[in-house]
Amino acid sequence: MALSSVGDSTYRGGVRAHGVLSDIPEAGTSDHVCWVYDDDAAFDRAVQEFLAGGLERGDRVLCVGERVIERLHGLSLSAGDVPTLIAAGAVETQTLAQAYAAAGPFRTGNQLSYYAAETRRALAEGYRGLRVVADVSVLAADPVTRAELIRWEQVAAGFIAQAPGLTALCAYSSTPAGEALADVASVHPLVRGPESLPPFRVFVEDGHVALAGSLDTFTADRLARVLASSPVGAEWAVLDLRRVEFVDVAASRAIARWAQDLSARAVRLEVRGASPLLRRMWHVLALDEIAPVTFAGDAA
Repeated sequence: MALSSVGDSTYRGGVRAHGVLSDIPEAGTSDHVCWVYDDDAAFDRAVQEFLAGGLERGDRVLCVGERVIERLHGLSLSAGDVPTLIAAGAVETQTLAQAYAAAGPFRTGNQLSYYAAETRRALAEGYRGLRVVADVSVLAADPVTRAELIRWEQVAAGFIAQAPGLTALCAYSSTPAGEALADVASVHPLVRGPESLPPFRVFVEDGHVALAGSLDTFTADRLARVLASSPVGAEWAVLDLRRVEFVDVAASRAIARWAQDLSARAVRLEVRGASPLLRRMWHVLALDEIAPVTFAGDAA
């Protein structure tokens, strides 16, 4: 797996791999990849490698979305020809309409229940897990579903990390690009896309909201939008900053505003892994007066 300088070498052995990909990672148990494709050839290569890895590992493969289904029969898979794999149950397909009809209205809870059940079914039938490749570009482009999609992608990342068995490649077309594409790309641990993608990622791990990369003035508004969609507990939320390389004043204020919104809902925020510089900046800017935040190690 090829990663940028934010990659897994620094954090291997205790912190989830994250960063910018240049190729499909080897099939594992905690893959949650955002793959932004530019054309049919790039899409075909990604789908073929991702599916082949899952089939070789012994996973059942679920292909979701009309574009995936359309291109599937033209792929060359060493595990066998596509019709035979479908007949055997090793490969299953669903259009977006079928997938959402099965899960009910597009809500995070419905999606989680559906994919958890499908993962259990795959395991019960002797597969090592469920490997999903889905083209959900339509959902990202729709402002009605986008916020819930961002929330769902974060919950999915947490589920994949905690309950090995489900792995996923979320494919998004780079056309049209813009705010929608950048928002959904920022909520995956592993991302492949154009250079204009945001330099940070937000995902759920161990029930906590984790930030990785660089948080700056140019992406502070996006950070605020994504945090607003992040799943938190009824009374407490934990923000893990161990993977953050840089944070400036604007990004710190975005976090403070999120904490303020949480406080209005009677949810307290604990921040873990904050650098000494961030702590000093927090107090110098009087951000502790905006909302109650507990830094790990501080008195409750």
